[in-house]
Amino acid sequence: MATVSTIKPGSTQPESALVAFAQTDDLRLIFETFVDTRKWNNLKRNPHVAFVIGWDTSKYLTVQYEGVAAPVPADEVEKYTQIFIAKDTPCTETFLRDSRVRLFTVKPTWVRYSDYTGTVPNIIEKVFNR
Repeated sequence: MATVSTIKPGSTQPESALVAFAQTDDLRLIFETFVDTRKWNNLKRNPHVAFVIGWDTSKYLTVQYEGVAAPVPADEVEKYTQIFIAKDTPCTETFLRDSRVRLFTVKPTWVRYSDYTGTVPNIIEKVFNR
């Protein structure tokens, strides 16, 4: 699970939500939303998103991730649905195939991985071509 933040239309006000997600080998994130959510309406007007992933008190690992979201094209929905199902998120196949669900992919623009398990934090930051 991750927290995703989007921007409310006509403002600079962020709105955040908890979402299930999956990822691809090229570091793209995949997430879903219903067409009647604030996320859906926000993303139609502004595709820029920010995620925070992680923080288990026994692991002390987090990922901060910024990128640009795009709806999954109709001819690729099955491919991304299968990636999502393979990750074993709380989203069931029945849920993912609901006619109100839309899948998005997110291309990263900035990622920061933080590992606080050692005596010295291990922080890796990467900026991607925008």
